Amino acid sequence: MKGYLELVKSQSELPSSSKDLKNALLEAEWNERISPLEIRLSKLLAGMPPRIIEQGLSLDSLRRLLAGKWKGNCHPGELGAALRKLGFVRKRSWKKGDDGFRSKWYLSVN
Repeated sequence: MKGYLELVKSQSELPSSSKDLKNALLEAEWNERISPLEIRLSKLLAGMPPRIIEQGLSLDSLRRLLAGKWKGNCHPGELGAALRKLGFVRKRSWKKGDDGFRSKWYLSVN
């Protein structure tokens, strides 16, 4: 029994370089979480294909991709303000359909 416990303990201990890597990843994750929303949003948008951005972005789908303090995601009001600062405009669609009311964000051409 003692041999098994020693084996489990030795396997659970990470080498120092792995611990440093784990700490660095944890620190990077927290730096990402506490950075301003505009910066996180611009990084997210930079990684998106331009064709997706041209089709219009749903506020709800963007909100889920960005971590925040409001129910685990970023606050919709703050996200809308950040999108406006980055040059996006909201366009509403009142077409009748199965989806109901739609509102998407598009990059302003001004």
